[in-house]
Amino acid sequence: MPRLSTFIYGRVDTQVFASQSSKRGKQLCLRRAKICDSVAVRALGIVALIGFVLCISVSCASGPKIIVPESVIGRWRGVESGSLLEFTETGIFVVESKDGTTLLGRCNFQGTRVTLRYQLGAAVCPEEPGQYTLEVEGSNMRTADPSDSCFDRRTMMAQAWMREAR
Repeated sequence: MPRLSTFIYGRVDTQVFASQSSKRGKQLCLRRAKICDSVAVRALGIVALIGFVLCISVSCASGPKIIVPESVIGRWRGVESGSLLEFTETGIFVVESKDGTTLLGRCNFQGTRVTLRYQLGAAVCPEEPGQYTLEVEGSNMRTADPSDSCFDRRTMMAQAWMREAR
């Protein structure tokens, strides 16, 4: 039995179709009910809206947490190239090269192992992941054990990095 409900400017039109059997065969019964400007309909709409907002906020709050090690968060300057590499606590990383090119991407950490992926549309290796092990000692950082098919990123990450003052 299909049901069709439509909300139009504070009024509800409901059409209910039901098939009934009788001695002569099946007949189609149509009943149309109108509820106009009902307080109950408005209250139901408000409750539905509040429920929707709560569901959205709970689902956003319960999303996966991106964990970036505290020792890595911040700005790092490449010793050889002068490029700037910044890791944020939200899992975003930014690369600014000396020639003015800026690349944005996401990073995912598992212990000291990081996967770097530039955003779609990046000038260099968009959406190709590269993996590195980060070794941080005080204000110095090096990468080891690269697994990256992107030559430019692999070359950039191979240098030593020094933490910049905040």
